[in-house]
Amino acid sequence: MAAAACGTPSPPAKTGTGVSNTAIRLGVLSDLSGPFGPLGEAVVQGNQLYVDKLNAAGGVCGRKVELDVQDTGFDTDKAVQLYFKMEPTVLGLLQVVGSDITSKITPDMLQQQVMAAPTSWSSDLLGNPYMVVVGATYDLDVINSFDYLVRQGMLHQGDVIGHIYNDDPEYGGNALLGSQFVADKLGLQLKAIQVAATKTDFTAEIAQLKAAGAKAIAISTYPQQTAVAVGTAAAIGLNVPFLVSNPGFDPSVLASPVGPAFQQLVLVSSSVAPFGAKLPAAEELATAYKAKFPNGKPSMAVDYGYVVGIGYGAILKRACDEGDLTRPGVQKAFHELTGVDTGGLTAPLLFSSSNYPSSRQSFVLRPNPKTAGGLDIVDPLKESDLVRQRIG
Repeated sequence: MAAAACGTPSPPAKTGTGVSNTAIRLGVLSDLSGPFGPLGEAVVQGNQLYVDKLNAAGGVCGRKVELDVQDTGFDTDKAVQLYFKMEPTVLGLLQVVGSDITSKITPDMLQQQVMAAPTSWSSDLLGNPYMVVVGATYDLDVINSFDYLVRQGMLHQGDVIGHIYNDDPEYGGNALLGSQFVADKLGLQLKAIQVAATKTDFTAEIAQLKAAGAKAIAISTYPQQTAVAVGTAAAIGLNVPFLVSNPGFDPSVLASPVGPAFQQLVLVSSSVAPFGAKLPAAEELATAYKAKFPNGKPSMAVDYGYVVGIGYGAILKRACDEGDLTRPGVQKAFHELTGVDTGGLTAPLLFSSSNYPSSRQSFVLRPNPKTAGGLDIVDPLKESDLVRQRIG
């Protein structure tokens, strides 16, 4: 009776690092000022919107979830320092931006059993039991988007396809695996061109692809590079579909001189719904976003950050139900979850096996400056037969 008079007591649960009687603390290592700054900021905003909703509903095990947000500037050395300062104070990481950053802190994460949600869709992360990879991997998104072109009658056996990809093996290199698989299975000729992350002139690469007769081009680069490449193609009359990996699109490009070229040529592949999707869950999120961030810049990354929150929140809730909010307890709960419902923002998420992507389905999206977030759905969530062949 005394406990009831003081409010509802917290459910009994084992606790450890990052968990007190009143709070669950999660870390965020984001890029807020580097090349992925707009994306990182939007993902943090999505994370926060879900945490706000979760806390308003009572939190987890009677505890509020708190975020420790740190800006790495996409600098690996800085990120590593921030991680080691943060690690003793958090249960896990709700966000890590950067494949090199992730790889550098992974050994300690494994030793300390820190569960992290990387802002990455690399299939190289699969198999790590502490990595919460939310959505389809880069290679699967590429496969699903090429499949869309085939279904639209825009690609045929013997056609040439291109792929411009950056030299990050966990981003560009992983996306390239999708193009290679498509070319092999459909009898297409692939012309792949690797570029440095610092490259700013794509004249030669676009000219090569035009000379080769490319009918479609996948591009897996940073947003600024994507803008230059698409603008260059439009300028020399290479008017073919550009299949952009989702980290390579920043909606601000639609207000730039190359905006019209994006509307004409670009399709974006993503396993997460765009900000302006006509879906109840997306519309609810958009309303919450505008209320909390009235001067914010809507983007699909907000929805991704929110979906990561849904997935991580589901893991914490299961760990609570099992009475174990320690790092090992949370990791155990992670691998017991199947079919996490995101309200259609993604396909239901499968976390029970770290060897497989949590989702295999992708949207195909087209840029539209009149839509909040800059993207419309042109093809709903689908898993192509080619993806089934790749996954097995």
